[in-house]
Amino acid sequence: MRRIAILAEGQFHWQGAKTAVGMIRYGHDQIVAVLDSTKAGQDVSEVLGNGVGAGIPIVRNVGESLDYHPDTLLIGIAPIGGRLPPAWRTQVTQALNSGLSIISGLHEFLDDDPELHALAERAHVQIWDVRRPPAERSMLIAKYTPHRPGSHTVYIGGSDSNVGKMTTSLELDREAQRRGLSSGFAATGQTGIMVSGRGVPVDRLISDFTAGGVEALTLEFTQQYDWTFVEGQGSLLHPAYSPVTLALLHGAMPDLLILCHEAGRDHIKSYNVPIPPLPRVVEIYEQAMAWLRPAPVVGIALNTYPLDEASALEEIRRAEADTRLPVTDCVRFGAGKLIDALLEHAKTPEKG
Repeated sequence: MRRIAILAEGQFHWQGAKTAVGMIRYGHDQIVAVLDSTKAGQDVSEVLGNGVGAGIPIVRNVGESLDYHPDTLLIGIAPIGGRLPPAWRTQVTQALNSGLSIISGLHEFLDDDPELHALAERAHVQIWDVRRPPAERSMLIAKYTPHRPGSHTVYIGGSDSNVGKMTTSLELDREAQRRGLSSGFAATGQTGIMVSGRGVPVDRLISDFTAGGVEALTLEFTQQYDWTFVEGQGSLLHPAYSPVTLALLHGAMPDLLILCHEAGRDHIKSYNVPIPPLPRVVEIYEQAMAWLRPAPVVGIALNTYPLDEASALEEIRRAEADTRLPVTDCVRFGAGKLIDALLEHAKTPEKG
């Protein structure tokens, strides 16, 4: 088990530091400190609320984090473009000089930087570039290979980026295992790979090989588990990331779909692109999958984090009425309703 300090400078909050929050909530390593000079002196739970991260201090820099004896610095933010901001380089070099390994989900591979690589070698520590694709899965063409009979693959899609696809995937996997089901979480993004320790970073695969890399990952999981929850990325509606989403869908070859949406979000984040009503989003995903095989959306994971509980329940009721599907917020109210729907469809596939 690592002792991790997380760099989240200036952006440590629910939406700004998804990697940091994901590791705090779902990671298996011990998080000893978060680095954000704008919130230094606070406890993580004061920022995130609901007791999440209670007892983890927020400090100004790597130097202060050393009081908590980390052995690893994890970059907990994924800036647009995926490059290391110049202001963070000092923190990374100080960490290496202090004998800390580095975990980075950036598109820019830090271990390819001659200076940082030399510092890591000198300190006998590692730089793990999580987005570096595994060589054996980086150049595969999808073959449309059938999954093991009796296994069930569930793809978790979204109306937009940053609506809770990884969180929903992990909550579904947790609930399935709580019920004694054989299940696994197939990670396809940097945070999910950090949490689970394995996966395929689909946004670093060449477009011709994305579906093949996802197919190989999914087949590995379906051989091992009866239920595989494939972490979605982007959205079919997203003007920048839709190619990744479509390749994921067709590579995973799911039997069933769960759709994630943030309550109240009516446009793609940072784009003037409207999100259609939820029934139409459901239809779009089902149509895209039906080009290869039928795979119905059987439930909606509604992200209600900005709302109070009464408003959240009202949004859930509205979404259920609109889509005629079971809807829940998996973090607030648990994933049980969605697991029930998946199990029901698995027993009666004619409903799809």
